[in-house]
Amino acid sequence: MQGEKITIQNGVLNVPNHPIIPFIEGDGIGTDVWAAASRVLQAAVNVA
Repeated sequence: MQGEKITIQNGVLNVPNHPIIPFIEGDGIGTDVWAAASRVLQAAVNVA
């Protein structure tokens, strides 16, 4: 499955059915925090 960019057009946020959620693992918040956050994000995507 290919993701699509989330965009703003004329001040309106356009979120596609398969958005790309960018992240940088180890971005300074700690790998322990990222491990928990990634599970929460994946669960949200599965529900959506």
